[in-house]
Amino acid sequence: MRLSLRRGGVRTDGMVAGVVVAVGVVAAGLTHQPMGQSGLGYLSEPVEYPVDIPGCEYVEPPEEDQFYGVLTTGQEDYDNPAYPWLTSKKANAMSIAVSEALPPRVDVVDGPSYRFGGDPLVFQPVASADAEYDPGTSADGVVSRDGVEGSLTVNVTRIDDGPKPCQAGWLDARETLSDGTVVDTRDTWDELDGDRSHSNIVRVYARDGSVVVASSSDRNADYESTGSVPLSIQELRAIALLPELQWSTTVPGETPALPIPCDTNSEGAGQFSLPAVGRLNASLDDFWRAAEIPVELDRPLGSMRTSPSGSAGACGAVKAGDGTLSIRVVDADYEPAQEPWGALTLPDGSQFRDDNPGASGMTLDGDPIDDVTLIKPSGTRVDVQITSAATIVDRPVLQAIALAVAGSVD
Repeated sequence: MRLSLRRGGVRTDGMVAGVVVAVGVVAAGLTHQPMGQSGLGYLSEPVEYPVDIPGCEYVEPPEEDQFYGVLTTGQEDYDNPAYPWLTSKKANAMSIAVSEALPPRVDVVDGPSYRFGGDPLVFQPVASADAEYDPGTSADGVVSRDGVEGSLTVNVTRIDDGPKPCQAGWLDARETLSDGTVVDTRDTWDELDGDRSHSNIVRVYARDGSVVVASSSDRNADYESTGSVPLSIQELRAIALLPELQWSTTVPGETPALPIPCDTNSEGAGQFSLPAVGRLNASLDDFWRAAEIPVELDRPLGSMRTSPSGSAGACGAVKAGDGTLSIRVVDADYEPAQEPWGALTLPDGSQFRDDNPGASGMTLDGDPIDDVTLIKPSGTRVDVQITSAATIVDRPVLQAIALAVAGSVD
């Protein structure tokens, strides 16, 4: 990702994160290779060998410690030649299947702690990784059961050489189903700086070469153990065996593309309940129809959504011509400027904030960014932004969209 800033004030809408995945540490549910004691303040459950494992005729000794580098920029695309089957619609169908398969008492709390503002349990584009390691696509989230938080991760990859041989420290039991599907299960623990966490892991080797790993740990949003793993082995098994997660399963024709990522981080209680967001979306759709702007959108302008972590804000994004149009509104303690230099104050006291009107120098991956910010007297803030190679939505339209949002909140 290339992000250039040529204006006062630094604002980054993308985040570059370098993640070193220690197999069995950060991605415990994905690969969980036993590491034992390491110099990272990490300790895993000791591995016994030789050992008998139910369902295995022969058990190989444990492997040596392994580390892989995984890089995610937040700008990966589903259009990946190495994963032609992972389209946006396929990822959405997989994500919907996982969400609908959650046990009744398990609630989604938030997106993964390592991806700021990300939607929970949404399968992501494949990240870059070392050549010998295939990270696949993952859906992560913080969930709770009876008010106690933990994590849920589902990862999907493909292999051509069949199930991994039984190996000490890799599984507790193996089951071969009547159709040839292989199911490995494991419950284990590890410690990071003395904080012991427990995990349940189910790995399914499907007949089409899909490998689905569903894992749940007792680590909460702060990566602290709570002592209670929210999903059992049997519940994870039911998720990992979902046919929608296999790469070869056809996506229903009516499945929409995934929502475009936006900043859903909105912890705390606020005005953006589901009915309120529904009314806001209806207002945006009415505005767009009435405005008759000659720009094609890939979905309704009213595609705002909020986060399971709270109702203090909402966001949405649509493809507008060759660009991306994003909207965010948040309850906040912003106040109209007392000395409104560079601001336009409206009759109701709302202010458009802009330190350099009409002359934005920001770019994202080389595409110019133009944005407007509206602050209401109540403190509610509305941000509208267009990122596009060509100017197809001008500033007055962005301001009009912000006013449409402002008129539907508070």
